[in-house]
Amino acid sequence: MLQYHSLSNAELSICHGTSAHETGIGSFTLTGNPYTDFARLGMDLQGCHVRYRRTPNAQGHTLTGTFNICGTCYTMGADSYAQLVERVHAKWLEKQAYRRRCRAEKRMRNTLAFIARHPDATVLPAYLS
Repeated sequence: MLQYHSLSNAELSICHGTSAHETGIGSFTLTGNPYTDFARLGMDLQGCHVRYRRTPNAQGHTLTGTFNICGTCYTMGADSYAQLVERVHAKWLEKQAYRRRCRAEKRMRNTLAFIARHPDATVLPAYLS
């Protein structure tokens, strides 16, 4: 049976944005089901394993989890479920930003390589415009 956790904005970080992708978990109530919670954040959760520990681990966390999001595994620890979801979401956003930077650098390398090969080209490929 699902347990629904109702968390106020005082317990979560207060964010201002137009969608769950921008605002984070402060914009909706957590259900306790990781699949629906991560789907609301725009993440494709393919598998997870959450452990509630009797005693804190070496880092002091009483809740640990392993999440498979789009084929990438994230392992995280926290003191509450809301904090765990927030940390995994922040790590996923960092990874997305890294991928965007890598793609932009690759586009720039491709552009410079094309210009080096065809210095007198008057029509540039579509990805250069």
